Amino acid sequence: MNQSEYIKLLRLVRTSIEEYKNWGEDELVLDKSILSEKNKQKDSAKNEKTVIKGIEQKTVKQENIQMKKATKQEQSLTKKATQTKNAEQKLEDLKDQICACKKCELGKHRLNAVCGSGDPYANIMFIGEGPGFQEDHEGQPFIGKAGNLLTKIIEAMGYKRETVYIANIVKCHPMKNPENPELKGNDRPPTPEEMQTCQPYLDEQIKIISPKVIITLGASSTRALLKTDDVISSLRGNFAEYMGIPLMPTYHPAALLRNPKLKKDVWHDMQKVMALVNKKG
Repeated sequence: MNQSEYIKLLRLVRTSIEEYKNWGEDELVLDKSILSEKNKQKDSAKNEKTVIKGIEQKTVKQENIQMKKATKQEQSLTKKATQTKNAEQKLEDLKDQICACKKCELGKHRLNAVCGSGDPYANIMFIGEGPGFQEDHEGQPFIGKAGNLLTKIIEAMGYKRETVYIANIVKCHPMKNPENPELKGNDRPPTPEEMQTCQPYLDEQIKIISPKVIITLGASSTRALLKTDDVISSLRGNFAEYMGIPLMPTYHPAALLRNPKLKKDVWHDMQKVMALVNKKG
């Protein structure tokens, strides 16, 4: 509003006041209802703008949160996929080393190195003593009668064979007569020297897989990892630790085939393992 308009407005107000005086009025009364209504309209418009602004801000905030969540989930899935791929690749690289290994006599006479099988990120890792006749011929761990029984134990625990990891303390077939790998009944336990030579490969597998629990099957693997000469019957059922991971010693499935009464003890051991895994989440 410019100066001339202000002057016109002032003249109009003065004229109105003079007219009020001519009618004998000495007070200028304002219509408060009109003023109140105008204030309400202003307040309403102001509140409406505030509400709209608040809704817009909340919507934008929710959209940002959802986008962050989606991005985080995508990053997590990508990271997990990358980690799994890396673990698989690391195990494959380790397998190449094991297959080329000739550090002891076992590697010079075996038919196939038996590295291990299962999920690279398994919660549970089973460790036996060494491959037998069938494992040596097919290159897979625990595939004979003892292997079939181990599969049943795994399934009774609520897992599938491919969701755990199975390995041995030594990766090549310990034979009584290494000159005749085609001879059945030629199996023997690995010597302490053979286990010591091969153990770094197992340690690397454990490091890559990082299981929540290790289960040693039989005396050989249990004694090698726990550095003890105690008998398996006194060790089984009690958690120990290896590489910072809980370790449960139990009987070898082959022992259960010879003495079925031991199945009850093994099942008690597996129940303890399941409880620990569930507790760790």
